[in-house]
Amino acid sequence: MRLKNEKSKVTAVCGVEGCKWRIHASPVADSMTFMIKTYQGEHTCVMDRKNTEATADWIAKKLVPVMRIHPNMSTKGVEAKMIKYGVHPSKWQMYKALTKARNEIEGNHIESYTKLPKYLELIRKYNPQSICKIHYDRPTLLVEPRFLRMFISFKAQRSGFVEGCRPFVGFDGCFLKGPFGGVLLTAITLDANNSIFPIAFAVAEAENKETRSWFFHYFEEFLGSFTSENGPHGPLTFMSDRQKGMNIAYEEKVPVASGRHCCRRICSNFKAQFLGILLSNLFWRAAKSFDVAGHNEAMASIKELSVEAWKYLDKISKTTWCRYTFNTGLKCDHVTNNCTESFNAWIGELRRKPILTLVDGLRKKFMKKMHK
Repeated sequence: MRLKNEKSKVTAVCGVEGCKWRIHASPVADSMTFMIKTYQGEHTCVMDRKNTEATADWIAKKLVPVMRIHPNMSTKGVEAKMIKYGVHPSKWQMYKALTKARNEIEGNHIESYTKLPKYLELIRKYNPQSICKIHYDRPTLLVEPRFLRMFISFKAQRSGFVEGCRPFVGFDGCFLKGPFGGVLLTAITLDANNSIFPIAFAVAEAENKETRSWFFHYFEEFLGSFTSENGPHGPLTFMSDRQKGMNIAYEEKVPVASGRHCCRRICSNFKAQFLGILLSNLFWRAAKSFDVAGHNEAMASIKELSVEAWKYLDKISKTTWCRYTFNTGLKCDHVTNNCTESFNAWIGELRRKPILTLVDGLRKKFMKKMHK
């Protein structure tokens, strides 16, 4: 514990009352170098390894080299790391230290947005024929441009979709967990092995009709015009979670595509209004039936149990959720949008990273997946 900390002298004693440990120093002639004048080196107290003076900045410096190897380090990991220094930080200290260490490694969220234009230029230079679009909000020339949304799709993704994937595309959006929010919009298809194959993504301010229309505009521009139902891409089918903005957007931009709705989402809304495991099981039987007879039998059973439940399902176009109505030329009988949910789980912690780290992290994941 410091008793005095001045330009002319520094005196420190042990923080335990009654302990004789003491040190005193003062500057020599150059006024820069301090000389120890008196020093009592023996402690007469019991040693306490707790260090209450460690700051979040000091903890962050110790964490940086560790977090380069373990980027998803938790507060429990920080606590275990600090024990060897005799430091027992509070939860708030650990949170601040983790934030500072991540900013040191990954960059600041605000600074990441300023680096995006240069990053996109590098993509265009070293990955030619890829599409990188960034849109700013700038009402007048007197106002600084503000990032609004961004669309990216790589040439390898386009080639893979056109040459080796089924013409089935699932669309979804997930929230970003950074301080500025936003959503990550994705387009996911299935390859010949029925594995997910990302073909495009965008970062936008929200998930609505405007952003979806913007997304589909560049999606069609990059992947080509889908003018024929049975052309090189067809019969093209889009899967979504039954959002109104989504359906209107792709019907305007890609009118030849047929649409499907995720049965998991339909079932979730269905169960919220009509309780009972039996009704839920009958819904799935109706959705997954390969023939009209099996579907009608399941729907008749639902009608016997609840006329209102039958009316609810009958209002939904059967071509969007009943397997027996699907185009057999597509060779894909999926009734759920699980491919996009798998993608959201696959990208994991990237959703809370600064935008530049997010975009480059997605690029690396795509590159590794295509290499395999």
